[in-house]
Amino acid sequence: MSRMQRTKGACGEREVCRAIQDQLGVRLIRNLEQSRAGGYDLIVHPEDVGPTADALRRFAPEVKRHARATAGLLAQWWTQATDQASRAGLIPVLLYREDRSDWRVRVPLSVLHPQLRAWEGIEWTADLSLLGFATVIREAA
Repeated sequence: MSRMQRTKGACGEREVCRAIQDQLGVRLIRNLEQSRAGGYDLIVHPEDVGPTADALRRFAPEVKRHARATAGLLAQWWTQATDQASRAGLIPVLLYREDRSDWRVRVPLSVLHPQLRAWEGIEWTADLSLLGFATVIREAA
């Protein structure tokens, strides 16, 4: 991975952290062990407590910034998110943004409809706005 890609990725992660804090009042921080351990990108700040912070702790966020989010890239990113979440025993969540676009959030359908089992594969996901994702988290808290 080039230095420019790492910088763009880190900037994207910080953007998501600010957006989640603005929407939910919970601080996310970059998971600095991610590159060493192959883990997910963000974690809830250890000092943040409460139902909303607890709801967010169930997820393993993977953040992607790219010029275009093609179907092929989304499938690749989703596979990465699910692999990392599975290793951590958490729910995958993919937060992505194309250049000059708003953040989008991809979650398993079971996040929206808990009676559904968590099927694998991108075809069993929902794509939400960041506000939509924040609403789901707030309602689950």
